[in-house]
Amino acid sequence: MSFSLESFQLGNIITGKIIKLEPTGIFVDFYTDQVAYVPLLELSLNEIQCPEEALQLNEIREFLVVGNYDGEHDIFFSHCSPETLKDSDRLYEVALELASEKCGHPISREDLIVHTKIRAVHGGGVSATIQWFLHSQEHPPTVSFSIRKLEMRTAWERIWQLYTEDVTVYRKILKKTLRGALVKIEGLRGTVLTYVDKHREELIVGEEFPLNIIKLREDCNHVVLLHSSVSIRLRQLQVGQIVSGTIRRIKDYGVFVDIGDLYALLPTSKIFHPSVDNPNQFFKINDHLKVKIIKIDPENGQVVLESCGRSDIVK
Repeated sequence: MSFSLESFQLGNIITGKIIKLEPTGIFVDFYTDQVAYVPLLELSLNEIQCPEEALQLNEIREFLVVGNYDGEHDIFFSHCSPETLKDSDRLYEVALELASEKCGHPISREDLIVHTKIRAVHGGGVSATIQWFLHSQEHPPTVSFSIRKLEMRTAWERIWQLYTEDVTVYRKILKKTLRGALVKIEGLRGTVLTYVDKHREELIVGEEFPLNIIKLREDCNHVVLLHSSVSIRLRQLQVGQIVSGTIRRIKDYGVFVDIGDLYALLPTSKIFHPSVDNPNQFFKINDHLKVKIIKIDPENGQVVLESCGRSDIVK
């Protein structure tokens, strides 16, 4: 029970009436000449075992129109300015050129269906995917309908707002992993980076902690967060700044220095003493150091250091 792409606009929100419930999904009347089947997986952002956990018979619900794609007509742009996205004519020009090249003959704008999806936001603009289809395709792509993706889209809108406004959120730790912890944020799973966090041991499963979003990858549903104190400390630091700290961990590749709410890495290659093959030869736990910041990576919560001179250790 598929519907052609021409019958609906991708990304639109449409209303339908639930006319039948089955163990594996529901039938929905979108007031067309045929009813649509929506599988259980697409009924809720939460994990459910049966449709009744998310909706009721004869209920009127909103659904997101989504596509079944094979990726054949995807055009990915790693750097796309907001001005380009606003200018639909420029997007159509790119899609028309590539569609004509693929089909081997000129394609008119009237023959083309174009759908744009934002994948990620970064300092230089955005990454986006343009998907193009021909009205006249022998087997045109079909569309399906989803409550889950509609809820996910709403969740991402809220998450982007929290990220843009740098809002501190309070979330319970669901599970601890080797390099982080898992939380739920707006119904989606988020990863709290803790391997640079001196408060890692304080993150107790089931307890709530203040967190800030530092990185988003909507294309793979990836939300990365940091303990708020670590996020604040990162904003206080600058490349070239001289800081004092205390060694808390020693590894073959370098030492981790506590510089206040986070552990910064002093790599072995950045230790001033050229004869040092292993930091254990020169440093020990609880040594106090004076070091220089050479790199700050806010998206991964990392700070990299280098020696200030021959006398790194503060007596």
